[in-house]
Amino acid sequence: MKKWKIWTAFLAVFLAGALSGVAGTGLFLRLHFAPPKDREAFRAQVTERLTDTLSRELDLTDEAALAVRTEVIATLDRIEGVHAALRPKAEAIIADGIKRVKGHLTETQQAELDELIKRNREKPFGIFRLPPPPPPPPFP
Repeated sequence: MKKWKIWTAFLAVFLAGALSGVAGTGLFLRLHFAPPKDREAFRAQVTERLTDTLSRELDLTDEAALAVRTEVIATLDRIEGVHAALRPKAEAIIADGIKRVKGHLTETQQAELDELIKRNREKPFGIFRLPPPPPPPPFP
């Protein structure tokens, strides 16, 4: 066998491995760190996980576990209230920033920026654009 055939086979195997590794890692990260589809189901999971962790780690009685679950739900309600209050302010800051950036661009660039923003809002994550990491565990 000639040397170029060996090197070609070696390069083909290397490229196939690299490609499958990158694609597999991207697919795993996309599926594992995907944002929740249903907000209520995600909230129920968080409530259940926190309640189970506290019950197991603290060896709670049934009454205490029920009281803790009630407090966890109330805390999540308060967090959602804060989030709902701050979201419009954050969106206003982002809109103002986009407007200020557009002030430094030509009309063509402004149109391209609008298209870029539209494209990213429709499909924010892809294989090479990962979503943010999941929240940390409830107790370190």
